[in-house]
Amino acid sequence: MEAGEFVTIQELAEAVGLAERHVSRQLRLAFLAPEVLKRLTCGREASAVSLYELCFLAGEAWGEQVGRAVGDGAAKST
Repeated sequence: MEAGEFVTIQELAEAVGLAERHVSRQLRLAFLAPEVLKRLTCGREASAVSLYELCFLAGEAWGEQVGRAVGDGAAKST
């Protein structure tokens, strides 16, 4: 979508053969704080939330995401 190949989520979903709702939720993950992504993918920490919950967490401020995603309460501002 960022490259302009697809105008809507519906077009993208049809192109990849997935439900529009599923694609919409997955796109939200692009808005997770870099620290959250780093700690969940490169670290050895267990997530305190499910993938489904991470989709909704992406709408919060980055500083709030870290503590909620890894459950350590050490939210940092970026």
